[in-house]
Amino acid sequence: MVRHNNSRGNLRRFRRSAFIGLAFSLLGMYVVIQFTEGHQSWRDIARLEPAILAAAGGLVILSWLFDCLRMVYLSSSLGANLTILQGMRIAIIGAFASNITPFDSGGEPVQAYLLTDTGLTAGQSTAVIATKTLCNGLARFTLGLGASVWLLLFADYWRMTKVLYSLLSLGIALYFAVFALSFYLIFHPEKVRVIVVPIVRNRLTLRFFQSETLDMVLERIDGEIREFRGALEEFMENWRPTLGLVMVLSYAWWIAMTLIPYLVIWGLGIRPSPLQVMAITLLFYLLSAYVPTPGSSGAAELGFSLMFSSVVPQGLVGIFTLVCRGFTYYLSLAAGAVLMAVDLTRRRKSDASQCHFGSVFGTEPSAKSMNPPIKPEIRKDFDTPVPNDLQSPSQGL
Repeated sequence: MVRHNNSRGNLRRFRRSAFIGLAFSLLGMYVVIQFTEGHQSWRDIARLEPAILAAAGGLVILSWLFDCLRMVYLSSSLGANLTILQGMRIAIIGAFASNITPFDSGGEPVQAYLLTDTGLTAGQSTAVIATKTLCNGLARFTLGLGASVWLLLFADYWRMTKVLYSLLSLGIALYFAVFALSFYLIFHPEKVRVIVVPIVRNRLTLRFFQSETLDMVLERIDGEIREFRGALEEFMENWRPTLGLVMVLSYAWWIAMTLIPYLVIWGLGIRPSPLQVMAITLLFYLLSAYVPTPGSSGAAELGFSLMFSSVVPQGLVGIFTLVCRGFTYYLSLAAGAVLMAVDLTRRRKSDASQCHFGSVFGTEPSAKSMNPPIKPEIRKDFDTPVPNDLQSPSQGL
C-alpha cells in the first residue's frame, strides 16, 4: 500500500512540475513575441515547409535513439538485456523528467531507476547512467569549448554588448569549473563521502532522526558508491570499445540537437553560416544548464531569442524561438508525459494487485515480490549486495 500511495504521489508531483515548467515557458514565449513584435509575423510560419518540420521532428527522434543506444550498449556490457523499445521508453521519460526539474537534474536519476527493472542493481544502473552522462559531458565540453573560442574570439559578426559578453564569459567559466569538479568526483567517487557525510549526519539532522537511521543512509550511499566504482572500473578495463562507441553516439546526439535550429532558420528563408548557428546553439545549452527553473523554461526562451538576435531578424525571432522550443522542449514534454503516466499507472496497478493478493490470503507482499529478482545473467563479480528495500539509485551523483 505504501508503494501504491508513492505511485500516486509521484504522478501528482510530476504533473505539478510539468505545469510549472509549461507556465514558465509560455510566459517566456509571450515576453519574447511581444518584445520582438512576433505577433505581426505569424504568417511567416507558412514559410516552413512540411518537409523541414518533419526533418526537425526526425532529429528529435534521432536524439532519443542515440540516447537509447548509449544505454543499450552500456547495459549489455554488464549483462543486462535492454531492448531498443525499452531503451527508447527510458530515453523519452528521462528527457521528460529533465524538462520538469530544476537545472535539468531529474532525467538521470529517473533513467537509473528505470534501468533497475532490467535486472541491474542500483549501483550498476547508476554507473551506466553516470558513464553515459560523462561521455555526453565530454562531448559537450569539447564541442562547447571550440564553439566558445570561435564565437568569443573570432566571430566578429556575432554582435554582443559588453554586458552580454561578460555574462557569457562568466557562464562558460562556471560551466567548465563545475564540469571539472564533476569529472573529478566521477573518477574519485570515494570523495563524495567528504561532501555527503556532513550533510547527512550533523547536529540538525540528529534532532529529527535517530543516529541508526542516518547510519543506514550512509551505509546505503557507501554501498552504492562501491557498486558504482566497480562498474566504472569494469567499463574502463574491459569495455573500452563500448566507451568509444558511446562517445561517438554522444557527439552524434549533440550534432543532431544543434542542427534543429539551423533547419528552422533555413526554413524561414535565412541563410547564415551553419557553423555559427551550431556554435550559438551549443553555447546556449552550456549556459541553460544552470537555470533553476524546471527544464530551464522561461529563461531558455528569453536566452534563446537573445543569443540568436544577431542571426534572425527581429520580426522572426519570436516565431523562430517558438518553433525551435516546440521541437526541443514541447515535443519531449508531450511524449514523455504520456509514457510517464502509462508507466506510473502500470506500476500502481501492479502494486495494487499484489496488495489485494496479500489481503486475501492474510499476508503482506514480501520484499522479494515487491522487487523483481535479479536476472541470473547479470554480472556479479563486482556487485555489492544492498538490501532490497534500498534498491534505488542515488541521486547525489
